[in-house]
Amino acid sequence: MKHILALLLLLPLRLIGQSGSDTLHLNDLVREALRKNPEMKAFELNRDAMEARVGAIGTLDDPELTYMREEMPGFRWNESMMQKIELMQMIPFPGKLSTKTEIAEIQAEHAHHDHMEKANEVLAKLRSGYFELWYAQQSIALNRENARLLQQFTKIAQTRYGVGQTPQQDVLKAFVEIAKLDNQLVTLRQQELAMKSMLQALLNRPPTDTLGVASVPNNELYLPTQDTLQYLAQRYRGMLLHDSLSVIESEEMLSLAKKEYLPDFKVGVQYVRQPFADFRGWTVLAGINLPFTPWSLSRNAAMVEEANISIEKSQEVLKNSRNMVRANINELYLKAQSLRKQMENYARVIVPQTQQALRASMTAYQTGSTDFLTLIDSYRMLVELSMEKLMLRMQFEQAIAQLKREVGYAGIFEMKGERN
Repeated sequence: MKHILALLLLLPLRLIGQSGSDTLHLNDLVREALRKNPEMKAFELNRDAMEARVGAIGTLDDPELTYMREEMPGFRWNESMMQKIELMQMIPFPGKLSTKTEIAEIQAEHAHHDHMEKANEVLAKLRSGYFELWYAQQSIALNRENARLLQQFTKIAQTRYGVGQTPQQDVLKAFVEIAKLDNQLVTLRQQELAMKSMLQALLNRPPTDTLGVASVPNNELYLPTQDTLQYLAQRYRGMLLHDSLSVIESEEMLSLAKKEYLPDFKVGVQYVRQPFADFRGWTVLAGINLPFTPWSLSRNAAMVEEANISIEKSQEVLKNSRNMVRANINELYLKAQSLRKQMENYARVIVPQTQQALRASMTAYQTGSTDFLTLIDSYRMLVELSMEKLMLRMQFEQAIAQLKREVGYAGIFEMKGERN
């Protein structure tokens, strides 16, 4: 009986601290996802494509080469009076190409920020799923230990029933409790398999691959200050960097729209040959377009108006993004603080007092002053509270995972030591 009591009291601690050679480390999975996740790789390739596009934007259009045979009687090729070869090049007004290049560079930077944002999203899913897997596996271990101990209690109850010291009803209730645990195990197994399947998809692993046992460290639960998180989000959150750069992009688009009021140039050379006059010579050509016509002015004015509206829109989008990130960080920070305090209460007060209550029930059962069901109820309470403690830890870690996404910089959470 003393051996059973020792197992009961050590059970919650042993489950949380279990580890082995098949331990699945979160940091390893994060590095693997950064290399292999298909969605992240697609955004990475899009970023590379946008960067490659920049070099093509700032160049001149292809020159135009024209060959002409003029004044051919009856389309008789050899009787043409004049032959010309012309090479023309369009040259935009100075500043137009550089502005287009700056816009292309901004769009390439957008693609980089989009890749950062997608990485944050995927890693948040990975971390959240990892901690759900940890919770399912810990719950399964707790369930099996619970079932094993209930079976030992049942044997004791059967022995006491055989000598007339306990009613048959207590024995039957013990079997019902064991059956309920078996049903609970089915649900927990399904949750474990579902989480493994999701992690395999995020890691681009085949369905036949196996995952080990998730683990959560027992080191101090560190939370940076709220102001620190808000400051880092302004510097590292991909969405905020994207929206901030969108304002600059809109301003560059306005600058480009205003440059449309300026003319572009055309220059060229022409080689002329007149066979029958025995003449060969060169012609220099130069011209400009005329963006001063009523229809041109109307079109350019519409482009400028569109660009001004786009600036205002980008500014409002940026304000909204900052407000939402600030609110999300505040909400998640308060949630994480609350969960941490609850976990401390469970560890320091609730679980120890429940252990004391179970110890008292065990003593009373040994002396015959309480029944078997009361002992089972005391143990069930300890198990339920242990499950709640596991749930709180999972929710805390998931809140941290969401905070990492909102901030866009996970390193701040490891400044007091690696969490996993």
